[in-house]
Amino acid sequence: MIVILLYLFNTILPILLLLLLSSFIHVLVHELGHAIPVMATPGAWATIYIGSFGDPRQSFGFRIGRLKIWIKYNPFLWFRGMCRPGGASFSVNRQIGYVMAGPLASMLLGAIACLLLQIGMLPGFLRLWLGFIVLFAAFGLLGSTFPAGRRRFTNDGTPVYPDLILAFRLWRSGRPV
Repeated sequence: MIVILLYLFNTILPILLLLLLSSFIHVLVHELGHAIPVMATPGAWATIYIGSFGDPRQSFGFRIGRLKIWIKYNPFLWFRGMCRPGGASFSVNRQIGYVMAGPLASMLLGAIACLLLQIGMLPGFLRLWLGFIVLFAAFGLLGSTFPAGRRRFTNDGTPVYPDLILAFRLWRSGRPV
């Protein structure tokens, strides 16, 4: 029995922690990809939610300048996120730009992780972690491109669309959301 517990503690737990950390880093980078272009606009601010679609309950938050970040206490929810801009009105082209910057950040994260994996002298756990980062970046890119099987909504009932579909809706309508 002790051997089984030691095995679980020494193998399964570290892998689970690497998965959770990889998910968190991917979502944070993706949402920062949205937030940075928003904050490049004078007077604009951004709020990032990690673990929810705009729900600050059961989260801890902190502010860095014009960026507010809310992180859910439950790390098993860290695979989703949302960025809400505010403080300025944005043109349609500016909105399309910051919407598409999230998937671009995911692609860059995955590409950097792939390049780092090419370094042959990395320890095994670091290679595993970079592999998880690549997987989360790839699946996150798919998730921000294609709709989920079910509709998702924010805390106030607003529908949440994948980034590519939201950019297409903005382009097609020609008016800011």
